[in-house]
Amino acid sequence: MLSSHNVITQSISVLVIGASQSSATALREKLTNQPVKLTFVDSVHQAKQCILQDVSSLYDAYLFDNNDRYVENLALLKALKKNGQYAVVPVIFQADLDEPDKIEQSLQHGVYFYLVKPYTQALLLSVLKAAVIGFNHQQVLSQNLIEAKDQSARLESKLQVAQFQIKTIEDAKNLACALAFITPKPQEAVIGLFELMTNAIEHGNLNITYEEKTILILTDQLQSEIERRQKRPENHGKFVSIEFERKPNELQFTIRDMGQGFNSTPYLDFSAERAMDNHGRGVMIANKLSFDSLHYEDNGRTAICRIVN
Repeated sequence: MLSSHNVITQSISVLVIGASQSSATALREKLTNQPVKLTFVDSVHQAKQCILQDVSSLYDAYLFDNNDRYVENLALLKALKKNGQYAVVPVIFQADLDEPDKIEQSLQHGVYFYLVKPYTQALLLSVLKAAVIGFNHQQVLSQNLIEAKDQSARLESKLQVAQFQIKTIEDAKNLACALAFITPKPQEAVIGLFELMTNAIEHGNLNITYEEKTILILTDQLQSEIERRQKRPENHGKFVSIEFERKPNELQFTIRDMGQGFNSTPYLDFSAERAMDNHGRGVMIANKLSFDSLHYEDNGRTAICRIVN
């Protein structure tokens, strides 16, 4: 029986591309009584028509279910990523973990969510929730970017060195948007900056473990737990420091928390073990999408990321 917590709590629309009849049937069965609208198309060409014909009906996710058309799938993604409106829509691939080269190419095209067959109903819902939560965050960041544009434009060429301190997720959103406009590609930079600042708050200063966050997301209690831990006496004086430095050929951001540190290495690249977890992609997305280089120092308490300017 499906846990009452492992459900999707908002209506979402998913475009399923290249699913066989049996796969489509399985998807429908697994999503029975879930607020998920599935639209099935057979080919990449049909998918492109479906996506572009009505701009108002933006899908919440694209699910590619046919690895035999891998090259065509990537060509569609490349075309969509050129349009800012569709670039943030999360993509879910049916993954074959025996083909790491294909996964690496997929990552370069912005595919960060994977389903490995055979998958259970719980795993399908977990991946869908993770994709939609990420999409919602990116929509908020995109809106914040628009609102921050005029203010940030004044800093774009003048800011040489700066230091900031943040404590909350809202602080992270606002600062990530402001700093993103200093970079050549704000839409990409804002995602990585926000992910690294969020990690520093949640996992660093508040010591929320990977396993704890998995359960908190599953039970929709992450935000309330963040607020609860921030009220603890031992966390009152904690903050995340962000340093910006404009160098001759690059922009450098240093994000430092006051936590216990962590082993960053497993999180910088794709992991088959975490492929269907409901979180755990932030550092990888920052590394693959947002920055030209990213590494950690001080036992994982300090992230140093660079963007060629």
